[in-house]
Amino acid sequence: MNRIHGSITLIAAALLSAVIGIILLCVLTLQFSFMGDDGTFARYDAAAAIKAAIDRNERGELIINERGTKAAKVTPTLLEFKRDFSGFWYAVSDGRSVIQYGPVPVRVLAGLADERKKESFSEYAASDGSMRLSRSAIVDQTDAGETLIELGGATYSRWQMFKSTFQDMTYVTIPIIVVLVGTILAAILIVPTLIARPVRRVAAAAELVDGTREGVRLPEGSAPLELIPMVSAFNRALDRIDATTSAQRRFLSNAAHELRTPLARVRTRLEGVSDKALKTALVSDLQSLSSVITMLLQLARLSSARAEEAEVDLVATAKRIAAEHAPGALDSGVEIEFSAPGEPVRTYGSDQAIGIALANIVRNSLQHSREGQRVLVEVDSAATVRVIDHGPGIAPEDRSAVLQPFVRARQDGEGTGLGLAIVAQVMALHKGLVAIEDTPGGGTTIVLRFPPTETPSIPARDCGREKTAA
Repeated sequence: MNRIHGSITLIAAALLSAVIGIILLCVLTLQFSFMGDDGTFARYDAAAAIKAAIDRNERGELIINERGTKAAKVTPTLLEFKRDFSGFWYAVSDGRSVIQYGPVPVRVLAGLADERKKESFSEYAASDGSMRLSRSAIVDQTDAGETLIELGGATYSRWQMFKSTFQDMTYVTIPIIVVLVGTILAAILIVPTLIARPVRRVAAAAELVDGTREGVRLPEGSAPLELIPMVSAFNRALDRIDATTSAQRRFLSNAAHELRTPLARVRTRLEGVSDKALKTALVSDLQSLSSVITMLLQLARLSSARAEEAEVDLVATAKRIAAEHAPGALDSGVEIEFSAPGEPVRTYGSDQAIGIALANIVRNSLQHSREGQRVLVEVDSAATVRVIDHGPGIAPEDRSAVLQPFVRARQDGEGTGLGLAIVAQVMALHKGLVAIEDTPGGGTTIVLRFPPTETPSIPARDCGREKTAA
């Protein structure tokens, strides 16, 4: 089932559209306020103020209570209309009595009885090329019953219109401002997160491409639409890199294998050399060449495919390697010691690959140790293995270089220049670290730090999947 890709730009566009919509709503509201008033807005506010002030006294008579609790809550109040508009007038009738204020037109007073039966209405008159509200009647239920309210003589200026709009902000402006600010803040906080989340997901997948495993690719299924071309191009580049490195590894492996046959022939022909000194020198050179070929094969095998992983006991592996090299060390007058906790120290990885790395380190330490010296293979509970010798040591400036293929700490050394490179390759495969330190009193200490594990043993294929997804 194909996954529907999310679009970064679509999400951003949707949120931006929401922000723009809210801004336009605010702009229209403010523009509406500044357009001025033809009398409609003032009439609405004044009618609300009058309606809130209508009441009856103890005798049941119709009154206008301008300072009543209900009237005081209306903004603007009836008192403010009387103060702000000199021509403001109103007439209130319940059919039995009339309360009036200001210069009420005679025709209004004369028609109150008939208009009591009518519905609300508004009358406009032309003024300076525009229509202005000249008269307004409202029939509504009040605290005094059904009441007719007629009013006029109030038209907002632009400033009064603006002020009235913001005095009503409890119902209009404040919600708009709250929504506007909330939308802007949400856009500022959410959009970067929404955009960064898929990018971080792709970046995390890219971190798994460490050069130690072939076939690792960025997942196109979880990438947003805008990143799919980049992810696809990156994966195609990895395909080309894998093809090139695979060809190089095959060539290296094949070349090493092919060299074994002529070496065997040379070794056979050396038996016929009568000059002992020459024969000894040639045998030594042949052994060095054979070591190079063996290590090239090891390097090619480690690089060509990721070994199957399982739970490895570092104590058992290190003890086995130390025991395998003990006879050769005794022949050279060098003592091998082994130190480890009394319980297993576990990590996940390839026992064979870890054994190859330790064997190369021990062999390197024995090669640079003199008669009477000792080499210590030490394992601690933190999944760390140390091989400590008392040889000539490695200069600090050479320590990073000797982890590269065919680099020796001393140019006159007898090593192949591949042993520590193989160690570095093994540690990279195991997500571990290799460090070269000074031995107190002289010599070199090679430290291998593996990722420890305290979980029960699991099948190798599950372990591999877990590491791939990490």
